[in-house]
Amino acid sequence: MSRRPRPLTARQEAVLAVIKVWLAERGHGPTVREIGARIGLASTSSVAHQLGRLEARGLISRTGRDWSKCVLVEEQPARRPGLRSRGPGAGVDVYGRRPAS
Repeated sequence: MSRRPRPLTARQEAVLAVIKVWLAERGHGPTVREIGARIGLASTSSVAHQLGRLEARGLISRTGRDWSKCVLVEEQPARRPGLRSRGPGAGVDVYGRRPAS
């Protein structure tokens, strides 16, 4: 049984749009307060909650402790089942071991 991911909420889309524009214009991510001011949220807690949900979905990630150092995560191309990479590190697990033949 495969589950489709839920679509983004309107608020999550708004937060993501603010981050994209901010990164393009300034080269670094906005603060929680700056995001809240742009989307009309006064509560930093609710902005942080939305950022946490986007991070959990793998759409953004923090490079530091605070959210102003967040980056957009590039979408990975869809992999077709049964095909393996032949590039460097192909067939290596997360510990760097190759499976026994």
